[in-house]
Amino acid sequence: MRSIFILPLMVSLLATPAAAADLYMKYKLYALSLPIGSGVLNLDADEDSYSLSANGETAAFGKLVSDGKGAVKSSGKVKNLSLAPASYALDLKSEDETGTVALNMKAGKVDKVAVNPPQDRMKERIKVTSAHLKDVVDPLSAALLPAPKGLAKDSCNRTLRIYDGKERYDVHMRYKSRRSARTADGRFKGDVLVCSVRYEPVAGHRPKRKTIQQLAANKSMEVWLAPVGDKPFLVPLRASISLPFGSLVVEAEKYKLSR
Repeated sequence: MRSIFILPLMVSLLATPAAAADLYMKYKLYALSLPIGSGVLNLDADEDSYSLSANGETAAFGKLVSDGKGAVKSSGKVKNLSLAPASYALDLKSEDETGTVALNMKAGKVDKVAVNPPQDRMKERIKVTSAHLKDVVDPLSAALLPAPKGLAKDSCNRTLRIYDGKERYDVHMRYKSRRSARTADGRFKGDVLVCSVRYEPVAGHRPKRKTIQQLAANKSMEVWLAPVGDKPFLVPLRASISLPFGSLVVEAEKYKLSR
């Protein structure tokens, strides 16, 4: 799942239906234009709180993506249109990795971390310190972007400080363009923001690992952000990355607002 994540938003998009929510979005994952995964994103958000839940699976695609399935959920408060995550839980089962992660967060700081099984090769990793765990969001909360200015350039220009229970990394987003887009079901049809995305490892990773170095050097990552009805939030409609073998794309096919 880490391999297909690429963008920290991608793993948050691979989900299957959950309970009724403010927003339901169904996605498909493509490698070389071939469908290798699908799912939905379920979101509830208002002026005071938010919650997201996801679970999904992928099919094997060479050495890049393995058969796997997982479930993830997060929730927190909204304060002055900023997210204050409170909890995050991931349960992952795949050919490459199986385990669970649970985070509790208070006032923008990670309070408790439970990872099973624990990380290996700790001597090779950049140590995660208490300073790294301040003012961070979890990977699933990163899929919900407060945007009081709507589809303005400033809504792209931000840095997401993400901690997934094992690694701390930054995702730098910058405005590229504004374009029209639509989902296959026709329920979303309108403008989206196109943002470039750059991954920067901070701590918890192995700096000599080739995949980390390649991902940090990759300048092709891009995400399209769409509005959540009339709410002051944006969510990914599409995310993509070019790799030596070709491209990986996560794209929304269905978009349904329940209220």
